[in-house]
Amino acid sequence: MAVNLAALGEAVGGRGFAIAGRLARQPIAAVEQDTILLPPELVRTDGSLDVYDDVLKLFRPTYHKNRPAIQCSGWVGYIPLNDSFALEVSTRVPVGNLERLVAMAVGYTPDILRKYTRQFAHAVDRPASLLDMLTDQLLDAFDHVWESGLMKTYDRVQRAGSAPVGRIMPFQSEWLSAKSGRPVAVSSAFHRTPDFGPNRVLRHAFEKLLSRYIGIKEDTQRARTLRLRQAVNRLAGVGRPLLSEVTPGAIAGFVRRLPSQHEHYADALMVAQLLIFDMGLSIRGTGGVAILPSILIDMAKVFENYVRRVLADGLRDDERIEVKDGNKGGEGGAKLVLFDPITDGLKNPGVTPDIVIDVEGKTKMVIDAKYKPAPRVPERDDVNQVVLYGARYGADRVMLLHAGRQAERQPTELCGHVGGFQVYNGMVDLNAEPIETEEANFVEAVRLLL
Repeated sequence: MAVNLAALGEAVGGRGFAIAGRLARQPIAAVEQDTILLPPELVRTDGSLDVYDDVLKLFRPTYHKNRPAIQCSGWVGYIPLNDSFALEVSTRVPVGNLERLVAMAVGYTPDILRKYTRQFAHAVDRPASLLDMLTDQLLDAFDHVWESGLMKTYDRVQRAGSAPVGRIMPFQSEWLSAKSGRPVAVSSAFHRTPDFGPNRVLRHAFEKLLSRYIGIKEDTQRARTLRLRQAVNRLAGVGRPLLSEVTPGAIAGFVRRLPSQHEHYADALMVAQLLIFDMGLSIRGTGGVAILPSILIDMAKVFENYVRRVLADGLRDDERIEVKDGNKGGEGGAKLVLFDPITDGLKNPGVTPDIVIDVEGKTKMVIDAKYKPAPRVPERDDVNQVVLYGARYGADRVMLLHAGRQAERQPTELCGHVGGFQVYNGMVDLNAEPIETEEANFVEAVRLLL
């Protein structure tokens, strides 16, 4: 069922860190690796760039046509430059569903610019790494809530006994006394309690997260799990939410009615809603679903991890085949050193192809991912690199895998022979619709070469 989160997006626009951290920056469109000219307002009188110091590492200041410019690096996403301008960097090759690629890129974690917020739109897919980010954001917001004190409401409590509290109710007292045969006082009083809508929503989100993280044994998740347990314990006096309280409209209403001293609830409730409804965030573009720290993606790393996952999943039905990561050693890895043996006293560099495919324990193909469009003939340096990989791993079939495929080209193409090595061009159209068909065709093309 589709969930419309626009109501909370509108309500939270002027609350919590949204009002303090969101600035109406003018976007500057850019493409990764490209050079773009800068508006004059970004250049100080001394010639230096008027940009935040901590984002300078994300691009290279330069000159183009005798004008100040920026050469973008491999980061994709929203990069705030200062309080007035921001770079919106898109991918150098067409990518239809960036969130799905990131979700499939096992082991990849996006970079989070926690000091700078932006508006996000909704996306269908939600990578695990972004779930970790949302979890941390909710926990941080709740820490601020706890420091300021939990919101409480007055709830009418009716009691019966010999020690009345609050207003005595004569009719009920007389009726109960007559029924029990002894004096009983029925009283009614208002009691302050944290057990109401906003806190119930937060507890529900924390319990949902804890049920997911509690089964993960990785050391990197241990601290996150402990913080979730602590948050649930802090809400020990809070019950489960009513169905009517866990709707976008209801949560937006909670935010609108927040007292000024409880602004941090806006941040917590905004993230809680995303988690409760399993909503993803669009890494590119803007919208009104949430206001959160900016997310940057290194597409070269995402592409490498993504295609390795596509091949591993697609070839899993053949027990003879194993897809390995040549960038690491140990289980699932295939990293080697270049020389074997090596002259004493020399440093032995590593050999790290992105993908190594073994069949019955013997390496049959080595693949290196190149996040760029596929040429008819691969670049000479790329061929030199992948042929060396083939020689070291004893594989006579090597491939340079590119991002993007024109309709008339096949997923794999034989470029030619270099000595005893067959050099292939591999291609995956990241903008294909549906992308699952493109992935399946690539897997089958590779299978035929093994």
